[in-house]
Formats: sequence, structure tokens, C-alpha cells
Amino acid sequence: MVELSLSSELFWAVATFISGLAITFAIVYLVNSVLARYFGRLAERNARLLTTFAFLRRLVISVIALIGVMSATFTAFPEAQGAIASIFVAAGFASIVIGLAAQSSLSNIIAGVVASISQPFRIGDAIRFREDFCFVEDMKLMHTVLRTWDNRRLVVPNSTLQNEVIINYSVEDPTMLVPIYVQVSYESDLEKAMRLMVEAARRHPDCLPTNGIPSAVVMEFQDSGILLRLLSRAKDQPTAWRMARDLHLEIKKEFDRHGVEIPYPRRYLVAGKELQQQLAELTSAVKTLSEALKSSS
Repeated sequence: MVELSLSSELFWAVATFISGLAITFAIVYLVNSVLARYFGRLAERNARLLTTFAFLRRLVISVIALIGVMSATFTAFPEAQGAIASIFVAAGFASIVIGLAAQSSLSNIIAGVVASISQPFRIGDAIRFREDFCFVEDMKLMHTVLRTWDNRRLVVPNSTLQNEVIINYSVEDPTMLVPIYVQVSYESDLEKAMRLMVEAARRHPDCLPTNGIPSAVVMEFQDSGILLRLLSRAKDQPTAWRMARDLHLEIKKEFDRHGVEIPYPRRYLVAGKELQQQLAELTSAVKTLSEALKSSS
């Protein structure tokens, strides 16, 4: 009879625990759906808040899930509360868990909260992280997902991003200057070369003209030629990258059509006095031999 009673109690405890988990997951799903729709409508009005809303929604869902699982566990197995408390107290186990396990986790969560509020970058921003050009794809509780230009995914802990210097191409003003450096020979017409470069930039469909841009200037005199710089503007970093590739090709075509030379590297060798004397003697000997051959014939 006692065994039957214990089996019945265990059955009801397991049933209560499973029911508690089911209710918790149902609440989590419902709250997540409601918050996703509500925050989605708010983000449509102000895109800057998308990152904050996404992080806040995950934080709320995680807290609800944790409270629900703990409530289901302690309701179904009330004796577990005392056992867990004694385990944490005994031998300083709580301090070990907090010090070793929770340290990195808490730092990532706190860093995520700080980033979602201060917003040094937002979801959808174009950034440069450790020499990789990336788009911020998502920000989670513990990490941020970055999508690189070649479609790789970088999963970076939030605390790491907080301590790194990040170039943000999208914050405030996403437009970018597009510098193009081209070298022309000293014999080329500089005015014509600079005019062709500016005209090529103006014809590009992605060029955003502004005060004094696009423009071309002489940068410096180099060993093989004169370095020119064309400066134009694009709406964002990816467009600037594509525009630079197009302008290099178009400028080369225009230079070829109008006879503007892009020089090869040139090297001048200066012979010493001894070598010059030997060359002079060799030239004289060749001339004497040539005259002797002509006279004999």
C-alpha cells in the first residue's frame, strides 16, 4: 500500500512538472508572438529602435522561461528547493558557479544590454570588425551575429564587441567618399586626364554629386609618373566599393581613347667612368672593324 502511494505521488509530481513546463512554453510562445508583432510595428515607425526591441524581447522571454521552469520544478518537487539550496551553500559551491560559470555569461548579457541602449551599431548596419566588412544580422542575449561580405557568419560574444574598435559605415551618415588613385606619365596632358576622370565619375549612376565633388587633383610626383586622385561620393559602403571598381575600368578605357598614358615603372642606369671608357673603346673598335670590312669589299 505504501509503495502504491509513493508511486502515485511520483506520478502526480511528474505530471505536475510536465504540465508546468507545457504551460511555461505556451506562455513563452504567446508572449513572444505578441512582443514580436508589437515591437515590429514600433520598429516600422523608428528603425533605430529595432536593435533595442529585439534584445529586449529575448531578455523578457528568457526571464519568463527561467521563472516558469523553476516554478514547475519547485511545485512538483518541493523537496528539491532545500536540496538545491544546500548544494549551493555547501563548500562554497555558489561562489564557484558565480565566479567561473556566470562571469562570462553575465558580462555578455550586460554588454548586450549596454549595446542595445547606447547603439554603437544596430541590426542592419554595415561595419568593419577585425578587418572584415560585415552587416549586423542579429543581436542575441549572449552574442551578436555578423554577416560578412562573402556570406560567412561571425558569432561574436557581446563583451568582445564592447571592447573592440568598430568602424560603423551606417551610423548618422551612411554616404562614403570614393577615392580613385591613377598615375599618368609626365608626357601626358594633366588637364585632359583630370577632366576625363571627373566626367567618368559624373556619368556613373551611383555617383552623388555635392559641393566640389566629383573632383580630380594632382597628389604628388612619383618615379614613373604623376599621381592623380579622383574623389566622388556614393550612398553607402557597398555601393562605394562597386563604384570604385567600375570607375577604374571606365577611366582606363577613356585614357586609351584619348591617348593619356598610364606609365610602366621606369629605371635609369648610370654607368661608371670605367665602364663608359670600356664602352667607348668597344664602340671605336666596332667602327674601325666596320670601315675595314667596307674598304676590303
